Amino acid sequence: MLQLNPLIVMKSNGCLYWKQMRQGIQRMVMYWLIFSALTAHAQHIDKRKSVEPTKIDFKSTIQIDGKLSDWGDSLPYYFDKQELKYALANDEGHIYVAMQVPDGAWQMQALHQGFSFTVNTDGKKKEGASVYFPLPDRESLRALATKDKEEKPADIRKSILGAVRGIYVKGLTDVVDGFISLENNYGIRAIAAIDSNNTLCYEAVIPFERLGIYTIEAKDMAFNIKINGIVMRTVGGGRAMNRYGYGGYGYGYPYGAYGMQPTRKEAQQEPGVWLVLPLAKPK
Repeated sequence: MLQLNPLIVMKSNGCLYWKQMRQGIQRMVMYWLIFSALTAHAQHIDKRKSVEPTKIDFKSTIQIDGKLSDWGDSLPYYFDKQELKYALANDEGHIYVAMQVPDGAWQMQALHQGFSFTVNTDGKKKEGASVYFPLPDRESLRALATKDKEEKPADIRKSILGAVRGIYVKGLTDVVDGFISLENNYGIRAIAAIDSNNTLCYEAVIPFERLGIYTIEAKDMAFNIKINGIVMRTVGGGRAMNRYGYGGYGYGYPYGAYGMQPTRKEAQQEPGVWLVLPLAKPK
């Protein structure tokens, strides 16, 4: 019968032990580095809170060309939920909006669903005159999606922008709801472009008369800014409900044991950021 030298076994086991221990330490260090990186990233995100304007700027030199240099060094306001930078301005007869999206995923949502700009002249945070842009032609998008890999453009974003045929409007004075031409007679302009920093930039202008106002009024107006899209929200969560929607146990519950309402998901439109501000007077 073969006999193993105990010293050799102990040495072998010791090497295995130290090897396993070293690997364990290496894994711990790796996990710590990953955790530290994620924590630092989360702290960085947490510091980027929404910044909202306290006033609208009066600007008479805005050009709707997708180049945001006439808005200053950078757009000063930030909607953290969509990582969206923006600014508002007006002159004697127009309201201007600019938006900027550096994040690639949000860029693709904006390119497919459009930016939304709404003005409620009564100062209420509800529906008003709205401009949606860009909204690419769906047939063109389908044709783009079916192309072979070698036929697809290097920058798909520019091809999507090339599939935009008009501006969608709703609730404007003397304009029928729906698509209008990019070059229209209503004074409404919108444009989106990719700048040299790989950022998606958007600008739009609405004349006062399309909002049913004809002078710079002192009253507050409500503005909504966002990237269009659907968000899912959780409802229910086990709250006791009867068939009339009130809490409590008993007969008549629609589903679930003892009238408990199960958690479920509901779709709703992205609410965006609401601002209530008066228009700026000439300086």
